[in-house]
Amino acid sequence: MITAPENTPATTAGHLLASLAGLDEIPADDRFGLMDRAAKPGFGRWLDAAARARGCTRPVRLRGEVLTVNASTGAVIERFSTDTLPDNVLYKPCGTRIASLCPACATTYRYDTYQLIKAGLAGGKGVPDSVVSHPAVFVTLTAPSFGVVHTRVVRNDKPQPCRVRRDRPVCAHGKPLSCTAVHGESDYRLGQPLCLDCYDHQHQVVWNHLVAKLWDRTILAVRRHIGATPKGAVKLRYAKVAEYQRRGVVHLHALIRLDANLPGDPHTIAPPPFGIDPNGDQVPLYTAAMLKAAVEVAARSTGLTTAPHPEQPHGWELRWGTQVDVKVVRTGLPGESLTEQHVAGYLAKYATKATEITGLNAGRVTAASMEAYANPARHTNRLITACWNLGAADGWTGLRRWAHMLGFGGHFATKSRRYSTTMGTLRAARRPQHRDGATVHAIGPEDLADVGETADDSTVLVINHWQHVGNGWRTTGDAALAAMAADAARRRRPLGTPAAPHHPPTDQGRDRDDHHRHQT
Repeated sequence: MITAPENTPATTAGHLLASLAGLDEIPADDRFGLMDRAAKPGFGRWLDAAARARGCTRPVRLRGEVLTVNASTGAVIERFSTDTLPDNVLYKPCGTRIASLCPACATTYRYDTYQLIKAGLAGGKGVPDSVVSHPAVFVTLTAPSFGVVHTRVVRNDKPQPCRVRRDRPVCAHGKPLSCTAVHGESDYRLGQPLCLDCYDHQHQVVWNHLVAKLWDRTILAVRRHIGATPKGAVKLRYAKVAEYQRRGVVHLHALIRLDANLPGDPHTIAPPPFGIDPNGDQVPLYTAAMLKAAVEVAARSTGLTTAPHPEQPHGWELRWGTQVDVKVVRTGLPGESLTEQHVAGYLAKYATKATEITGLNAGRVTAASMEAYANPARHTNRLITACWNLGAADGWTGLRRWAHMLGFGGHFATKSRRYSTTMGTLRAARRPQHRDGATVHAIGPEDLADVGETADDSTVLVINHWQHVGNGWRTTGDAALAAMAADAARRRRPLGTPAAPHHPPTDQGRDRDDHHRHQT
């Protein structure tokens, strides 16, 4: 005879919590902490506070207070303290851009990047709508070869063998330099060298480390070719992102736009100058085709030689690879297939990626942790070891600092000044205190005396005092419940408003993304 389990209120609540939190069941010992959390007083208030972390998987836990003080009288108008919050802490989203660390915060970063790049092509966010007529190109700059690697070959939508060689050659170490396998998209061999001993790991990590300097020289060469000098008629503005290839090397995607150079008003975004033909019609003096040609010439001709290193006394030669792709985004005429939505979405997607495509998702490397990368049979281990060994020389210590990033220490998403808006402006626009028309200024303690002398009754000081307590949710149950609460909060919306879009949101959609009213 089979006896059904007793359906007590406690077990019913436990199964319900487990279902809501996305867990199969609650263990008898409640190791996840779900029942313990639900049994605490103020569980509803905790869920509300957890939802404001917006699904962050590793929020920053802060303890402290915020005082709102009348600057002229010193009277405390309002006091907020974390002592009144559940757990006596404020859960603040971590704000990382890396999707493998926190998908929720990376999604916010990706949406902001999309809006930033799209505004530079279509207008909005302080950029005039006339920017749609400016010549622009989308550029992909890749790294050169540092050795033969497994790759995925597709011709006419049909996968082909990796590296077919009739003579089946072998390298100096006896390893075959051919591969007849048809690699799938998720094949772990993609990007792996056919011979680890032949592969130039040192040259690759140095290339990663100094690719930002190579970009600076390249964009300088483009300016010279197109005439975008300080005294010229045009100015280059750009936004770019870095992306790791499977072999662990960085390549760059960039959107480059051509604007008028107005020395008397350098912050204005205006179209390049036009000429007048014999019929009195306007003729563009600068076109996207000219910009495309300038970028291609600069990419082929630009290079640099690094400083000497004990392992390479004459330095390493750094140049772009042969796969340089430059596409016209817009010529000012209708019918262009590559639109600003395509470019913005493509760049924003890569802004949240890091080294995970190589199979590496490591933290900062130290002398103690180097032992974990001692196995020479792994490609990424050899790259990290190359960073560590080369970084021991004077002037090359940055390689050790960025060994966990395979030598690359630059920003993954960068832009030139006045390309469009800024990430800080986009974040500030979401904060509730910026929506009431008030002017907010950040000051230091040394400025308090000056504020007291010039303040009137309408001037208030917001004094923040915060202490870092830790990172992440305290238990697995808390993390699961917080994700559930954040998802429920996203689904709730005022009656009559449209559903959340499945693509980077519009301006109105971003404004609906509410934050906790007490910001640090």
